[in-house]
Amino acid sequence: MKERKFLKGEYEDAVDHAKQMLDKGIGMAEILETTNLTEKDVVKIQNKIKAEFNDE
Repeated sequence: MKERKFLKGEYEDAVDHAKQMLDKGIGMAEILETTNLTEKDVVKIQNKIKAEFNDE
């Protein structure tokens, strides 16, 4: 799958959308398809969420 280039602000919007989807327990495939982020990006988001949760 070819990596998509995002316009200004689109990447941040995609990340926010991915966070919301992760919170709802939506699977990786659907997140990738909906946001056009890479799996690497989504894994980074997951790890950041886990790190923030563990700091609380």
